[in-house]
Amino acid sequence: MLKPSFVKLLLILMLCLQTSMLRSQALDMGVDAGVTGFLGDLGGANAIGRPFFFDLETSLTKPAASVHFRYYVGGLFSIKGSLSYSNVAGNDSLIQPSEDFSPEWYRWYRNLSFQSQLIEGAITGELNLKHFEPGSMRYRFAPYVLAGIGMIYFNPKASYNGALVALQPLHTEGQGFDSVDIKPYSLIQPVFPVGVGLRYNISKSFVFGFEFRNYFTLTDYIDDVSTSYVSQNQFSKHFSDQEVASLAYELSMRADEKDPEGFYQDVTAPGQQRGDANKDQYFTTQFSISYILFNNRFGSQAGNKSHIFPHKVHSTSQMFKHKKHKKAKHH
Repeated sequence: MLKPSFVKLLLILMLCLQTSMLRSQALDMGVDAGVTGFLGDLGGANAIGRPFFFDLETSLTKPAASVHFRYYVGGLFSIKGSLSYSNVAGNDSLIQPSEDFSPEWYRWYRNLSFQSQLIEGAITGELNLKHFEPGSMRYRFAPYVLAGIGMIYFNPKASYNGALVALQPLHTEGQGFDSVDIKPYSLIQPVFPVGVGLRYNISKSFVFGFEFRNYFTLTDYIDDVSTSYVSQNQFSKHFSDQEVASLAYELSMRADEKDPEGFYQDVTAPGQQRGDANKDQYFTTQFSISYILFNNRFGSQAGNKSHIFPHKVHSTSQMFKHKKHKKAKHH
């Protein structure tokens, strides 16, 4: 049971938030453009074990774009809804190993690749680190932190004989096979964006922004690579169409394109490591421009006219004062 003191504190916080919302509200909409980078089993830098940006193959960053609506609650908090489109990719053949059997050599020998579109919708909460009022020339700049939740659609594909082939239906790691204890993965997954940003009023109607987001996911299959190799015989047993079984095996193990003679075939034998179990991540870096649709005066210093209420409402004392003047004139 909740303690009375906690309930009182919660009620006070809710009352303060409600009062803030009644006094200070604004809404904007905008567009964002930038780049997306992928952090998974495929697409890393030459060396392994590097954290975050240091393990990024920069040539594989892709364009990203989004649209958003943002609702400002007071000068410190806002809620943003966004819909984004981007692409991610990874390619082992871009790795340049320093020598045979070096850590990065195994990834180069694996020789897998993928590309996928990402369609993502998210809702994030943004906390300003200083007071900000949209459209204000006084409180025109603020850094902020953000966190939220969303959903993505992805569909990893690999280039094979001049065509792009969807990998998820091929069960390249035996997902769903009777002999493999791995469930098939869904192409729709939850994501959890966290990040930082900056916003700046360039006029009373437009807000310029910069934002970095890192997306944590609950899947390791955005690049279709996670666990171990399976045998050609397992594909043959699972698929009734042997052409599909052969294609699935070819796209699950492509080291033979680097090693046609099979000198190091033990590296990719059934049961050997194909990927790691760490969940995939990706990030976006974007600039934005937003138009203020509505602004219910963030305060007396906002310096911005309300789009909904352009005329200032006089206080009660001012109204009575005005009536007294009229009465005096009549006499």
